Amino acid sequence: MRERLEAWVDAHRDEIIAETRAVLRIPSVEQEPKGPGAPFGRPIADALAHTLALCGRLGMRTQDFGGYAGHAEFGDGAESAAMLGHLDVVPPGGGWTRDPWGAVIENGWLFGRGASDDKGPTYAALFGAKAVLDVCGAAGVTLARRVRLIFGCDEESGWACMDHYFGPAGQPKPDLAFTPDADFPLVYAEKGAFSAVAGKTRGAPRAGALRVASFRSGLRANMVPGEASALLAGEDDLLDGAVRALALHPEVETAEQAADGVTVRARGVSAHGSTPDEGVNAAVKLIRALTTVPGLDPDDRAWMEDLAARAATDGSGVGIAGGDDVSGPLTCNLGVVAAGDGRVEATFNVRYPVTWDEQKTLETFRASLAGSGWDVSFGHPMPPLYVPQDQEPVKTLLRVYREHTGDLRPPRTMGGRTYATAVAPRGVAFGPGMPGDPEVAHQADERIAVERLIQCAKIYAHALYELAK
Repeated sequence: MRERLEAWVDAHRDEIIAETRAVLRIPSVEQEPKGPGAPFGRPIADALAHTLALCGRLGMRTQDFGGYAGHAEFGDGAESAAMLGHLDVVPPGGGWTRDPWGAVIENGWLFGRGASDDKGPTYAALFGAKAVLDVCGAAGVTLARRVRLIFGCDEESGWACMDHYFGPAGQPKPDLAFTPDADFPLVYAEKGAFSAVAGKTRGAPRAGALRVASFRSGLRANMVPGEASALLAGEDDLLDGAVRALALHPEVETAEQAADGVTVRARGVSAHGSTPDEGVNAAVKLIRALTTVPGLDPDDRAWMEDLAARAATDGSGVGIAGGDDVSGPLTCNLGVVAAGDGRVEATFNVRYPVTWDEQKTLETFRASLAGSGWDVSFGHPMPPLYVPQDQEPVKTLLRVYREHTGDLRPPRTMGGRTYATAVAPRGVAFGPGMPGDPEVAHQADERIAVERLIQCAKIYAHALYELAK
C-alpha cells in the first residue's frame, strides 16, 4: 500500500504544489471586522471556505462550523483517524525579501507566511488523505475508521476554534490523531503554556522631563518582537540631546525629530515564542537605549528598567526559572509592550515543563510582578501534553516515519503548543520539520522546501492509512 500511495502523490505533484500556493496567497491573519461566519475576520473565513471547497471537489464530505473550524472526511467507520491543521497565520512582520502572500518558488523553496506553519503541512496532509481515498477506492479496501481532516482558524491567537468545535459544535474527539505542526520523528510531550498581561498605571508627566509618550512593540505574545518604536516628548533642548545620544546608541536603528517629539526605533530578530532565545527582542533593545537618555522622566525609567529585568528568556526575571527531565527548561517571551497615556502593559508568553503544577506556576509569576506594582491577568492556560512512547498513536506514527526515512532518532518534546493538546491523549505533533531544516515559523521569509512538501504528503498518506485501516 505504501508504494501505491507514494505513486499517487508523485502523479499529483503539480496539483499539490499549485493548491498549496493558492491557499498561501490568502492573507489569513486575524482581523476586524468580525461577524457571523467570520469570527476571526474575513481573510481567515476565506481560507476555510477555500479549503473546504477544495476538499469537496476531491470527493470528501465537508462541514463549516460557523467559521470557527471545519472538517472534511470520508469513510463510514464508527471511530475516526484525524489530522488537525490550522489555516490562520501570524502577521508577516518586517524583514521580508519576498512578498509574504506571493507564494513564490525560488531555488526549490516555497516562500510565504504559513508555508511551514501551518498551511503547507496541512495541505500536504490534505492531499495525503486524498491519496488514501483514491488508492483504497481503486483497490476495494474498506477502512475500519473514518478519515477526518479538521481545519482550525484560531490556533495563533486564542484557540477559540477548538473550543467551539469540540464544545458548542458537539464534535467528538478523534480516536487517533496527529497535527503536522512541529517536527519529525514526532513530539510526544508539549510544555504547558499561558499568556499573561502585566499592567500598571503610569504617573503624571514630570515637569521639565522627557516623557515616553508612546511605546509599541510586538504583534503577538507568541512571537519575539522584531521591531519596536517609541515617541519621546518634552522640551526642545532635551529632545535635541536625546536625538544626539540615541543616534549613536548601538541598540537604536533610527532616532528622528517629528512634529510631536522624537521617534525612536529599534530592530530585533523575530522568532517563535516557544524559543525566545533564538530571537533578539526589539522591545528590550529599545528599552536599554531609552533608559540611557539624560533627563528621562523617573517614572518612565523605572517601569522600563523593571520590564527589561523581567524579560529573561529562562523566566528568572519573573521568578519561575527551572525545568524537568521530560521536557527541559521553562521559556518566557516578552512578546508585546504597549504604553500610552496613563498605562503600560506587557504581555508574556510562558512555556513550562510538563511535570510542573500549573496553578503554582501562575501564582509564582503573579507574585513576582506584583512585588513591583504590576497587576496581572492570565489568558487561557493550556495544560501540558504527555503521551507515553509505548502508546498509540506514537507507535504507529514512529514506525511510519522510520519506514520512509530510515531515521531512528527518538521522538522528542518541545515548548511549542499544537492542536495535539486539544485531543489529548489521543494525538501528537508529527512533522513537518526534518533535521537540518531552517527554523522559520513566525519569521521573515518563512518557507518550506518543495521536496519536503511532497515528502510530507507521502508520509501523511501512509500515516492516515495505517491509523485508519
